[in-house]
Amino acid sequence: MPETLRQRPASKLGVVGISKSYGTVRALQNVTLDIASHEVHAIVGENGAGKSTLMRLLQGLETPDAGTVVVEGRPVQLASARDAMALGIGMVHQEFMLVPNLTLLENFALGAEPRRRGIGFSQLVDWEKLKEIGDRLARQAGVSVDWSLRTSEAPVHVRQIVEITRLLSRGANTVILDEPTSILAPRQVEDLFKMLRELRRTGSTILFISHKLHEVLSLADAVTVIRRGRVVDTKPVLETGIAELTRLMVGEDVVINQRIASAKTPQKSESVLKIRGLSAIDDRGVSRLESVDVDLRPGEIHGIAGVSGNGQDELVGCLAGVYRPSSGSVQKDGIELAGAGNGRIRSCGIGYVSPDRAHEGLSLDATIEQNIVAGDHRSPEHGKRGWLNLRQVSEAARRRLSGLGIVYDSMRDPARSLSGGNQQRLVFARELASDPDVLIVSQPTRGVDVKGIFAIHELLRQFRDRGGSVLLVSEELEELIAICDRISVMSGGRIVGSVDGEDANFDILGRMMLMQNADEAMSRAGGAGDAQTV
Repeated sequence: MPETLRQRPASKLGVVGISKSYGTVRALQNVTLDIASHEVHAIVGENGAGKSTLMRLLQGLETPDAGTVVVEGRPVQLASARDAMALGIGMVHQEFMLVPNLTLLENFALGAEPRRRGIGFSQLVDWEKLKEIGDRLARQAGVSVDWSLRTSEAPVHVRQIVEITRLLSRGANTVILDEPTSILAPRQVEDLFKMLRELRRTGSTILFISHKLHEVLSLADAVTVIRRGRVVDTKPVLETGIAELTRLMVGEDVVINQRIASAKTPQKSESVLKIRGLSAIDDRGVSRLESVDVDLRPGEIHGIAGVSGNGQDELVGCLAGVYRPSSGSVQKDGIELAGAGNGRIRSCGIGYVSPDRAHEGLSLDATIEQNIVAGDHRSPEHGKRGWLNLRQVSEAARRRLSGLGIVYDSMRDPARSLSGGNQQRLVFARELASDPDVLIVSQPTRGVDVKGIFAIHELLRQFRDRGGSVLLVSEELEELIAICDRISVMSGGRIVGSVDGEDANFDILGRMMLMQNADEAMSRAGGAGDAQTV
């Protein structure tokens, strides 16, 4: 059971009066933080709050402008990650530091191989000793690892376990985890949390950075909220909840992930977008989609769930005209669109919100005005015979921006000057301007702050309630459960099952994501009566 702050043991790691600026941007301002030994301490805050800067300081990757890093009550100077590791501080980054073509054991050993004397003066890696060390640390963490497995073939949560045990083998007793569950299925999250709880029990200290507040409350002993470079509060998890943490992060009350049913029930006999047998292979001939069938009905949000890399990107790409299917059919109101380009697809009333707004959804160096008319700049509304009427373009851009409440200084500013949430709203404003009746939306709230998430969810609900149809791909199960009328799950490039939004919960979707079928997942989870809403 998590401990209260009054029961916390001695300090393990902390900072006192830390400040850090980048030019005129004050990333951290007089931050003081204390992390107790043998606890899981969560750090939460919106994007840009200063979490990443703080982690880099604790890793020795940055030096503070003012203030001190403290380890076990002693001030220290960290000039590199090697310095941090020498003091027992290690970090698992979102992008794993593993070589795909090596085995898990080879990655475990990389850079610190125990050796035994070989023939002559040569030295050979002592693989038996390495495996003994790995097995001992895995048992200590309460897990089992097949070290002979090639890393590229290992499940993502197993790679994460190898990263953690590798840090432990190098003497880390404080482990920093940056958004460790962002690419895991719910069952894999449970396995990770069991491991972290066991590490805490056996003496390790865990610093857990996450934006998933329900996971923070499930795992952590204490949570610190950072807003605009300052520590707002540190609380024991037993004395707080999602609503309070959200308010501390944002500075005001905001309700997100609240399930609101559709204003009208979609007609199950209708289908505005019909996908049949859709398959796709990549440049190496590897199958990415395998005979996918989906029906998108008028007036519904149909979610696609799945662990990253299970065909979602290829499905979205084929539907948006940026990825060519190898076989299958995509029909919009009876018109065949499989293999069609993005221009033709847009002309048939389908809008597309890319998962990568920085490189696909927007041109960040172009102006806000240019971005919001891109795609229909050839429309007669904006000019004639290839010449733009700049006044009409400006008027149209201003209407579109005001319609979604996008905050900006000047339409002539580059798109990169907008916050993440306003950038995403800019994409939506452009796609909605052509009055589509179908939206293909992928990862709409990735990198978006709490207020932006709320605004995007409301936008999708309003589009649905006006009769529009949304195919929503997201790795955030809370998001799908909150706003979808139906949810299908992809695994291994296939649709493995579907469930009504009202019946969906983490257990059902998690089982389906691990390739269990929908009927089995429902029965093992106790049926629809156990559905959770977030």
